[in-house]
Amino acid sequence: MTTAVGVLALLGLVAWVVPGLFASLSGGEATVNVAPQKPKVSPVEVDLFLEDALKRLGTTSVLQREEEDGVIRGIYQLPRDAQTEIVAQRLRGLADEAGLELYASPVDGLDLEIRAYAGATLRQQLLLVPDLPKPPNLRGAVRNPDRPMLSIVVTEVGKASIEKLLSVRAPITVAIEPYTPFALRTARIAASKWHEVLAHVPKNMTPQEAQRAVPLATGIWFDGTPVAPLGTHDVVVVPADEISGASTPEAIRVLAAQRSDRRDAMATLKRTRHIAVRMGRAAMVITASDPKLDEVLAWSEKAHTQGYRVVLASEAARYEELRGPK
Repeated sequence: MTTAVGVLALLGLVAWVVPGLFASLSGGEATVNVAPQKPKVSPVEVDLFLEDALKRLGTTSVLQREEEDGVIRGIYQLPRDAQTEIVAQRLRGLADEAGLELYASPVDGLDLEIRAYAGATLRQQLLLVPDLPKPPNLRGAVRNPDRPMLSIVVTEVGKASIEKLLSVRAPITVAIEPYTPFALRTARIAASKWHEVLAHVPKNMTPQEAQRAVPLATGIWFDGTPVAPLGTHDVVVVPADEISGASTPEAIRVLAAQRSDRRDAMATLKRTRHIAVRMGRAAMVITASDPKLDEVLAWSEKAHTQGYRVVLASEAARYEELRGPK
C-alpha cells in the first residue's frame, strides 16, 4: 500500500510539473483562449444613445413613456413614409458603432420593437409606430371567408349597467370584473345576446380565481404576459406590447390586442384595421368608460360594408380554423 501511495504521488507531481516545463521550453507561459468581453455599458449611456438615435430618425412625438422596475417603456411616432426595415438596420448599425446590445424586431407587420440592454439587463423597450394612412375599404362578398377578422373587447365592465352596449348588433366581447355590482347580470345578458364573456383579471386575483368568479366566462383579459393555461378552449387576451418577445406556452390560446388607453380610441381602431388587413386578424381593447366607445361600436355595425368581419375574441384567436384550409 505504501508503494502504491508513492506511485500515485509521483504521477501527480509529473502531471503538475510537465506542462509548466514545456511552456518554459517554448519561451512562454501556457495560455487559455478567452473570448473578449464587451465593456459594460451603464443605463445612462443607453438612455443617451437612444435619445440621440431617435432624434436622428425624426421620432419627435412621444405617445407614451414610463419607467418601471428600472426599465423604460415608450411609444414613438415614426415620420411619414418611414420604412421600419430601414429604420431597424440603421439602429443596429448605430448600436454596433457604440458597442451597445440592441435588438430590433417587427411587431404585427407594422411596428418596430426596440430592446436595448445595459450589460445583461434590459434598460429600454420601445415601440416605433409608423404614421398610417386611412385604412382601406375592402371589396368582396359579405360572406367571403378571407375577409380580415377584427375583435373588439370592452374591458372594465360590471361597475355600471351597459344594456345599451349589449344591444349592438355586431358580436363583441365584454371583460367583466369579478364581484362588481352588475357582473352577474351583465354576464347573463351578454351571453343571451350572443356576445362573449371574459373575466377581467384584477391585480389581486389569479386568472383562475377571476374566471371562476364570472359565470359563462370563456377566457380572460389579462394585462400582462401569458399565464398558465386555463381550459382547452379558453382564450387569453393580452396587450400586444406585453406579449411581444415573450415566450408563449403552446397550451394557451393567446390573442394579442391593441390598447386604446395608449392613444385615442379611433386611432387605435384605425391601427387595428391595418393590422387585420396585413395579418388576417386583429383585436383591440377599449374600456367601458371610454368617451369614444359609441363611435367604435357604431363602426362595428357597418364593418361588413367595408370588407371586415367583426368576430368574438375566441374566434379571432383561432381564426385559421374559422377560415378553413386553403
